[in-house]
Amino acid sequence: MTRRLTGPCHSVTIAAVATTASVLFLFSLFVALASAPAAAQEAQPLARLPELRVIAPPIESGLLPPSWVPGRVEILTDAEIQSLRPSVLPDALERLPGVTLQNEQGNPFQPNLTLRGFSASSVTGLPQGLSVFLDGVRINEPTVEEVNFDLIPLEDAERIEVIRGASVLYGRNTLGGAINIVTRRGEEIREIVPDLAGGSFGRQQYRLRASGEARPFDYYVSLNQVSEDGYRDFTSARLSRSFVKLGVRAGDTDATVSYQYSNNRIDQAGSLPQSVLRENRRASFTPGEFWSPELNFGNVSVSRALGEHWTVSANVFVRALEAEQFNSNLITENTRLRNRTLSVGGALEAIHRGTIAERDNVLIVGAEYTRHDVHSRSFQGNSDPQALTANLTDTQDAVGVFAQDSLMLARDLFLKGSTLVVTVAGRWDGLRHDIDDLLGGPSGGVFWFNRFVPRVGVNLNLTDRLGFYASYAEGFRAPAFLELTCAGPGAVCPGLQVGVAPDPPLNPVKTATYEVGARARPVPWLDANVSGYWTNVQDDIFSVSPTGTTGVFFQNIGRTRRQGVEVALRGRVGSLLEGYLNYAFTRATFQDRAELATPLPPGVETVQAGDSFALVPQHRINMGAAYHPWPWATLSLDVRYVGSQYLRGDEINRQPKLPGYWVAGLGATIKMKKLEAFVRLNNVLNGKYETFGTFAVNGLAPGQPVERFLTPGQPINVLAGLQYAF
Repeated sequence: MTRRLTGPCHSVTIAAVATTASVLFLFSLFVALASAPAAAQEAQPLARLPELRVIAPPIESGLLPPSWVPGRVEILTDAEIQSLRPSVLPDALERLPGVTLQNEQGNPFQPNLTLRGFSASSVTGLPQGLSVFLDGVRINEPTVEEVNFDLIPLEDAERIEVIRGASVLYGRNTLGGAINIVTRRGEEIREIVPDLAGGSFGRQQYRLRASGEARPFDYYVSLNQVSEDGYRDFTSARLSRSFVKLGVRAGDTDATVSYQYSNNRIDQAGSLPQSVLRENRRASFTPGEFWSPELNFGNVSVSRALGEHWTVSANVFVRALEAEQFNSNLITENTRLRNRTLSVGGALEAIHRGTIAERDNVLIVGAEYTRHDVHSRSFQGNSDPQALTANLTDTQDAVGVFAQDSLMLARDLFLKGSTLVVTVAGRWDGLRHDIDDLLGGPSGGVFWFNRFVPRVGVNLNLTDRLGFYASYAEGFRAPAFLELTCAGPGAVCPGLQVGVAPDPPLNPVKTATYEVGARARPVPWLDANVSGYWTNVQDDIFSVSPTGTTGVFFQNIGRTRRQGVEVALRGRVGSLLEGYLNYAFTRATFQDRAELATPLPPGVETVQAGDSFALVPQHRINMGAAYHPWPWATLSLDVRYVGSQYLRGDEINRQPKLPGYWVAGLGATIKMKKLEAFVRLNNVLNGKYETFGTFAVNGLAPGQPVERFLTPGQPINVLAGLQYAF
């Protein structure tokens, strides 16, 4: 039975307390803002934000100054990551401009993330356009390039780098951007830190980490367990993870060996018919659905300086994942998917820092290879749940070769100290699928996709406080295993399982992105960034669901476009107050007429040029502040707004939108010597909102009509915890 923290009386009490706390906090924050400049001037001079390191290539040995990168890059430190107490990676990124989350599965551990109109999701029916790396290893799954956020050791992240737009260095599938996660390693101070937390919906978190250094060796060990009952009925979850990283620094050599083991079980409530949602926002329409993965992941990285100018880096990894997904259906039989993937690969990279004609120059060259062995079995049936309906294997060979050169072309061009940097890069990627249908069906075949993509960019830095950039970059995404086996209306995949489609194969996705931007520090305590982009997409792969089914198939839809503007302000006044304010405008549209299947009668919709994509809000605002009344205390406030969105299945933009919504959170942290305690209150005003919407058949209603299916956001909830460093 699912336990709940609040009944009706408790909900009212908590909401009242939260509202009162919000008013008091906002009043304190207003007083602090009003007095901050004066207090800061009396206490100490205005502080300048530290410079941020930009690590561009998948292997972290390549360092470029921020003023040399012809694109938008953001870095979250471990302190910023933990300040929001995120459950998974998307929660930590939601404070950045334009990052939007949709919750299709009805639990906090499997959200969909969109950035610049492209997605990264654990749902195996969404075309993916964002790449995610963990310590230099691409962790998009080989089934359909999906990202299982519940398998990422976020609590062990030292920093997260978000590189927006297509990237030659990060390779295929990087259409809207890349996310690079770098894990911690042992430091000079040895410590053992137990960490306990608990909160609403039966949330319990237990963590133990130990780290230290005995030169030339260092070590980092982390054990983590999270469990909860869920904010919806039948949505209990358990995440168990261990992570070990051993390192050695000897002379010019730096090497690490890491291993991760994860074993999770997540129950999924999914979305609700609107008629049910009005009566009970916590209901589960198809109880019993779950996701259960087991991961073993080992990675070895080595970096060595060769003389004064060259640095060579390499990594080798093995990643094995076994996962089971169960879907409960009301209008057809239940489905069960069992996937087993084994990925083995590595990368080699060389960086040369030197001069050409007395001008600073950085050259990066590299190559990577990965082999994926995928075995996917689908079962369907209520009377015989072990009835095998699909049994396919896919052997994938992925190869990439890249080079990038950045040259300071001119110095003191307009002003003394100004620089002009030109970047030229290119990459060739190839992906080969060898699919075999073990049941003797028509899915077998060999599919080969490859493409060369260029990138050029220029940085004009007038001063160390004002710089501009412009770039052009192309991107490439090959069709994935699941997409190739569900590539037509005659081969709908039941419940997002692997299909049995023969030819024709899908075309690869190609993008061309134009971007301009500026970085400025108009006053010592304020950083400002603005960027504008225009991405033309050819042969976008689109997932569609026909009327009367719970399945999906994929098709190319010609030309589409993503365009937008992103603005970010970040400031800090001494040690007293810091804050941020972001705004993003995103427009994702079809540029060609297309016929799409839809759950809405009559089952087909004709999309016209200019129609907007579903589930891409045009407007996104987020802001936050952290107030430090004492050196040992921090009070925080964050607010986000997500604009209205069309529902999936309404690509012709005729139905009412998913309404926009505001959500606010409060936090407090106390650090006294080796003790740290925190409390985090989310959705403090207990607002009711929905983050995801589609159309589907309501199998429990008379006549089984097609309804709006929506996923409610989390109600007010609290998380509190403490840790002590021994």
